[in-house]
Amino acid sequence: MALTLLFSLGELSYGLEIDAIQEIVEDQVLHYVPGACGVLTGAINFHGRVLPVIDLPALLGFPEAKRSARWLVLSPAQNSLVLTVSEVKRIVALDLSTLQRPPASLAGKAVRGVIEHDSQQINLFDTLAICAQLEDLQP
Repeated sequence: MALTLLFSLGELSYGLEIDAIQEIVEDQVLHYVPGACGVLTGAINFHGRVLPVIDLPALLGFPEAKRSARWLVLSPAQNSLVLTVSEVKRIVALDLSTLQRPPASLAGKAVRGVIEHDSQQINLFDTLAICAQLEDLQP
């Protein structure tokens, strides 16, 4: 069993293992970054480090909608990014041995696999895919 934070992007439910998250922050001062692309909403001072804040729903092509005031700070092993999401939900224990391949309809949505939990499909988030998409962005 892996402790996993559930969150949503648009209407889809996602999960990210707790060890990939350093902290969940709220009410941070967002600093403007001149010349930044649309998905880079700014930067925050996180315990003395400047971290980029990425609008994850916009990066993955989800329609404009509200964003949660709570942001996910990925651990240094996950490139120390801050991600905005539609909603931060709760932490659950998932049996990753039942992880299945994502359907083709989720291509480009940073899903490394899907898992059923409480009669709901949870898309397991792929941080490597996000980093690759960010690297491919043109200024």
